[in-house]
Amino acid sequence: MRLRLPPSVRFGAGSTTQLPDVVRECGMRRALVVTDHGVLAARVVDRVLDALDIPRSVYVCGPAEVVGRQVPSSAGSACVNEVVACRDVLPGHDGVIAVGGGSVLDVAKAVVALHGSEGPLESLYGLERSQGPALPLVAVPTTPGSGGEVSSHAVVTDGERRHAVSGPSLVPRAVVIDPDLTTTLPYPAMLACALDALMHGAEAYLARAATPFSDALALPGVQRIVSSLLSNDSAELSAGCLQANLAMAQANAGLVHALGYPLTQRYGIPHGIANVVVAPAVLRASRHVQEQRDADLASCFGADAFADGLTALLDRLGVEREFPAGNADQLAADALQYGPVRANWRFDATVDDIAEMYRAA
Repeated sequence: MRLRLPPSVRFGAGSTTQLPDVVRECGMRRALVVTDHGVLAARVVDRVLDALDIPRSVYVCGPAEVVGRQVPSSAGSACVNEVVACRDVLPGHDGVIAVGGGSVLDVAKAVVALHGSEGPLESLYGLERSQGPALPLVAVPTTPGSGGEVSSHAVVTDGERRHAVSGPSLVPRAVVIDPDLTTTLPYPAMLACALDALMHGAEAYLARAATPFSDALALPGVQRIVSSLLSNDSAELSAGCLQANLAMAQANAGLVHALGYPLTQRYGIPHGIANVVVAPAVLRASRHVQEQRDADLASCFGADAFADGLTALLDRLGVEREFPAGNADQLAADALQYGPVRANWRFDATVDDIAEMYRAA
């Protein structure tokens, strides 16, 4: 069993005030702060920078006109151009601080990967390709948690294709999770992130690569997310997302993510919502190979089957779960591209199985 964990995690309301200590522990003397326009407009970066006591500069991802959009259409995936532009302003800095959601974390982590590589970003596409010297990276998520704050990979888009950039140097040196920062997030964006983390925990528990360590985090993480979504408790939600995302970082995601990615690419459905759109159909089709684990997850909802409990929760939260019909075969062909997460599922779904799951969804 191999564990990859951030060496330092600070959690709790007001924990951003500990950032100077964190940065000092990481040996940074001049930091590049990576963020986006939405986080900047919410003045979250001001709160974070006020705590810093070292020189820093700020790189802002994305076009300014996206400010005010409630949910980014491709949350959690960074554009190649953003990564390269951010890398170009890195000289003179000895560390990176990412303040934002999944896309910001992906940019920052891909920049760390490029810093340790002599080749272009394309040379790093694939699992475990980033093996260069590590540049200190501190993650300050402003969402309940995309998973990028504790994992060893980033996701970048090149045209319509998504690519993983991964390796041990991409695990952040330190993470600061302050639930107070998530209160600036519009509800739809918060919900999409929370549901993404819920599926991270669930898929980690159902994964072929599950271990006793990931199990110990996944199940209570899912339970915590479910209860905090119903009680609107931001601190509990952030804690549950941390548990679920740590589980995913060890065991990886599964078939739900493979089917969710094409819905985001083709229709712009936010990543977390895309996953729960297809999840009930995937879970029902594969329950026969993992009945006990499915039942364990169902207990988090007080249901007999995980798919039923998840569906009831989504109905209660008012989550819309529609996408254009008639393209199931094309979507299934797209989903086949995501081999590692498909192979991590206990049910070996064929392209016809996957097309039928899309139709059922």
